[in-house]
Amino acid sequence: MPIHAANVRYVCFDADDTLWKNEEFYRQAEQQFARLAAGRMPPAQAIEALFNTEMDNLAVFGYGAKSFMLSMVQTALQIVPPEQAAPAVQKILRIGRELILHPVELLPGVRSTLEKLAGKYHLSVITKGDLLDQERKLKNSGLLPLFNHVEIVSEKTPAAYRALFVRLGAKPAEVLMVGNSLKSDVFPAMEAGAQAAYLPCACNWKHEESDEPEQPAYLKIAALPDLLPVLL
Repeated sequence: MPIHAANVRYVCFDADDTLWKNEEFYRQAEQQFARLAAGRMPPAQAIEALFNTEMDNLAVFGYGAKSFMLSMVQTALQIVPPEQAAPAVQKILRIGRELILHPVELLPGVRSTLEKLAGKYHLSVITKGDLLDQERKLKNSGLLPLFNHVEIVSEKTPAAYRALFVRLGAKPAEVLMVGNSLKSDVFPAMEAGAQAAYLPCACNWKHEESDEPEQPAYLKIAALPDLLPVLL
């Protein structure tokens, strides 16, 4: 469904897997974690156990690499025998550190798209996760000067979006939210009154999966540059 581009004055972007690669590095870390459980349980079972621990911990630790690392430690201590616990935790700390310090890899066309939109629209980032980790990625991406506003929230709910629109001084219908998650970026933003563009990612976190409606009320794009013919 096409958006009402004439109404759009503010364009908000998700960060992970919308501006740069992210989830595929978590999947690689999961495979490394599964190898720690080799001989104790099959890889798929170890990854499922880790996911269940993450879900139990979300309300306590939130999102991000540090939360993921703590869940790996907790799950490993439930799987490996006591004499292997210390080496396993050491390996997990290394996995987590490598994940946190992984170089930022922009998705195709991101920089050029933002450069074309900057100055014509008020551009914002709204992302969830660990504050330090997200700030680091944004800084290392080189994209920070292109944004008018950055917001890092604990959860993306309709209330969080409505509060953001108030801070921006924007009417909800003037906002276009762009992201790769229907659950976090598209549906709650639309419930708050914004328009939305959905950019599917080939590698999605199980927690973010959501079914697409038969008749979507959002714009679906294959890559960020697909916004340009719509907005310019």
